[in-house]
Amino acid sequence: MNRNRCLHGAGNSLDTKDGISTSFTSAKSVFSRKALVKMQLLKDVVGKDIYRINNKYDDTYPPLPVEEVIQRSEFVIGQEVEYDILVNNCEHFVTLLRYGEGVSEQASRAISTIGFVTAAAGAFSFLGLFPKRLRPKFY
Repeated sequence: MNRNRCLHGAGNSLDTKDGISTSFTSAKSVFSRKALVKMQLLKDVVGKDIYRINNKYDDTYPPLPVEEVIQRSEFVIGQEVEYDILVNNCEHFVTLLRYGEGVSEQASRAISTIGFVTAAAGAFSFLGLFPKRLRPKFY
């Protein structure tokens, strides 16, 4: 949004002292499968953590005009959105706003890894169906 504010999805519980939604990591959204889109001061979201702007898909997808990104962002503030770590996570969210297409390299790698592990487990299970050769026993 600007250098002092950021848009992010957060867990949707309320802070009891002032009724303002507290800042959560994506872990809160993973379990609830919902995230509340909020605009907050960047320093309130990241605290003392290191952060960086990562427009790594600019070479692959042309960024939308800044005015359109701002308009899309303002439209979703205060809305509760679906959250799924593999198909609709925070990276999907920000790339959808910036490029008009939700992509996540993190999720793609995770899905590929899950597919490989599943295939390997299936192959080992299949091989386990064949009888083992009788081996001489040495006592």
